[in-house]
Amino acid sequence: MATYKEIKGTNIEVLASDPSNPVEGQVWFNSTDNELKGQAATSAGAWSTGGALNTARYVLGGGGSQTAAIAFGGAITPGPNSSALTELYNGTSWSEVNDLNTARERCSSAATTNTASLCIAGVVYPGGSTSNKTENWNGTNWAEVGDLSTARYDGGASGTSASALFAGGETSPGLTTATEEWSGSSTATKTISTD
Repeated sequence: MATYKEIKGTNIEVLASDPSNPVEGQVWFNSTDNELKGQAATSAGAWSTGGALNTARYVLGGGGSQTAAIAFGGAITPGPNSSALTELYNGTSWSEVNDLNTARERCSSAATTNTASLCIAGVVYPGGSTSNKTENWNGTNWAEVGDLSTARYDGGASGTSASALFAGGETSPGLTTATEEWSGSSTATKTISTD
């Protein structure tokens, strides 16, 4: 078996403490910690400013990519007042498009692209009523489709507009372990488990 010196052409440094400014690829043995250490390359990203939403809001649904995204619902101030607004992002700017049928916030998102998305459940203000509504975005319009069996908000969602899963959430009051499947049909959801 080859040694480090045979591979790299130098011995591993033995140091009492970590170097103050190690260089990428540097390897050393810290004799105080009794550990072999090294400086690896990092691939940390950075945030940059993109186009601003047309309407400021929080606890909204959405997703997508840097060049094609959707944002919908949420809370606007003064309020609390739920929003039905939907905006699409093209990599540069947001444009308002057709709104949700039911204004709400804290809805969960699945299949979030600018051409196919689900807005699932949520809470409606003023009033604070918990929603079981599911709406399907087809790239142009929202359509209400099969409602959840359990009204709730802040649940976890994943999948596509043709097949999704919704689990957990808050039923106000309390949390739920209920899990439901979306089949892509406008008729109903399938309850997998309930509390």
